[in-house]
Amino acid sequence: MTFQLRDNYIRILSLFIALLLWVYVTNEQNPVTDQTFSVPLLAQGTPRDYVVDGLPATISVRVRGTRIVIGTLQRGDFTARVNLSQIEPGEQEVRVQLTAPPEVEVLQVSPTLVTVQADPIEEKNVPVNVVIKGTVVDGMQAGDPVLEPTVAAVRGPAGVLNEIRQLAVTVDVSGARETLTREVRLDTGIEGVTANPDRVTVTVPVAALSVQSLPVRIRLTGEPAAGYEVSGTTARPQAVQVTAQDNVLRGMTTVSTMDLDISGISGDVEREVVLVLPNGAHLVEPDRVMVTIRVSPVDEEQPPPVDEGESGTGNGTEAETGNETGTGVGNR
Repeated sequence: MTFQLRDNYIRILSLFIALLLWVYVTNEQNPVTDQTFSVPLLAQGTPRDYVVDGLPATISVRVRGTRIVIGTLQRGDFTARVNLSQIEPGEQEVRVQLTAPPEVEVLQVSPTLVTVQADPIEEKNVPVNVVIKGTVVDGMQAGDPVLEPTVAAVRGPAGVLNEIRQLAVTVDVSGARETLTREVRLDTGIEGVTANPDRVTVTVPVAALSVQSLPVRIRLTGEPAAGYEVSGTTARPQAVQVTAQDNVLRGMTTVSTMDLDISGISGDVEREVVLVLPNGAHLVEPDRVMVTIRVSPVDEEQPPPVDEGESGTGNGTEAETGNETGTGVGNR
């Protein structure tokens, strides 16, 4: 009986020692460790008529497990998602849902809540404008562009659409010699916002510059010599040909000379004067004119004439004249 008890005791002790050895070997060869994974965040259930901004691309997940288990894990073994099926317009928080392998303990999920901005998808019509780039060849002018269509429907998040007032397309007319017709892509330039149609047709008329005859305006500075004044001016020719775009010519009435200084002159002067090219004009022909300045002496002021009907009212003039003719009473 004593031998049997001692044998059981030895067996229990051996089992305990084996367990200690297993724990020791396990901890030394396959210890428990922590590791952090970057897991893609998926959005599920987003309504078709909404756009949701603010979701991070990934979240951070910290887990604990044995070295062997941790060493075999990849980010694809985790699934992180948010459910947006109940989303409402505006800013709100949604909870991150994580699925992890059962062999590990999830220690931390960061963030557990994410803040998102939800905007309903809307559509509105906006005008399309054309921006002309470059210049046509010399002697030609680009007219007002013709656009087809002139209005486009833009579709996107309501908050973004509120900031869109118009769309613009650019047409390069550099070196053009004749009317241009271009099909241009209509790009909103904003991610998530589309335009319908996505292309427009632009026609830019190109024609020769217009020519118009305008009178010459003589510009003088200074003053003639003392006792003289300008009595007349003449330009030869009196009118010149101005080449410019139609809209520029419509705003012109004359072509001015450069300032001509007449300080101190006391006789007629004839000079060749260069014309000033008006703003926006391409050419003035001729580009100078012959200007004649005529001066004359200033007339001296004469005393005002005497009204004979008022001379007998007591001013003495008539009396003095009567004494000289012998008709007055004083001759007696």
